[in-house]
Amino acid sequence: MADGPGREAGLHYQGGQSRLPGSAVTGRPLELKVCGTTSPADAALLNGTAVRWCGIVVEADFSPRSLSVEQAAAIRTATDRDVVVLLCEPSPGLVAMVVEHVRPFAIQLQCAESPAEVARVRATVDCEVWKAVHLPAVAVQASPAAYVRAGADRLVLDSQVAGEDGVRFGGTGRVGDWGRMADWMAGIREVPIMLAGGIHAGNLHEAVRQTGPDGVDLCSGVERQVGRRDPKRLAELLAAWHALEPNGEAVG
Repeated sequence: MADGPGREAGLHYQGGQSRLPGSAVTGRPLELKVCGTTSPADAALLNGTAVRWCGIVVEADFSPRSLSVEQAAAIRTATDRDVVVLLCEPSPGLVAMVVEHVRPFAIQLQCAESPAEVARVRATVDCEVWKAVHLPAVAVQASPAAYVRAGADRLVLDSQVAGEDGVRFGGTGRVGDWGRMADWMAGIREVPIMLAGGIHAGNLHEAVRQTGPDGVDLCSGVERQVGRRDPKRLAELLAAWHALEPNGEAVG
């Protein structure tokens, strides 16, 4: 792999793929997604690191990190990580545009999509389809198991915040209720489950210990301000990640 900005910033993962931690519950590799990418430069910070997925929010009114399809396509060319595009109740036309122009590894349905909508997207794309499930639960949210039956390849358990300007589905920086999330995970482990919601270098180990996820998804925990990635905070997060034992427990 060629040297990239991530390596120059001291972020490169030296341990190799065999050193990936794993879920203490399922034994699957514990994988890392950094979301809310808003620029090619911020995407390039992930190159050559232990981050598996670069997340980009597209055409989502609730998010201050939302981009156009064209902007997402430009970011796609700047990263060697697999790309996950987050959409909020997308039209079939938007889904088709994202697949054509961004070529994502996965589309993550982030808002109040029904199982039927998950099934519709699953039937029309050849990439993975992920579904975010929120705590506290939104009124129209189906059960996690219903989304799995509809064809979701992966679930993301995330926090949501209701405010005067509406509901923010993720990217809030609010730490999730890990006890409730662990309870939700217990009966739906047939697909991988990502843990999201206010995770950063300082609480990563405890979040993983309490919930036993198959992956971790974070955004604000590596930012210096909304939509702007902080190389120092990213390096701290990766150092904490590398300190996880192969079973997902913290070293020491």
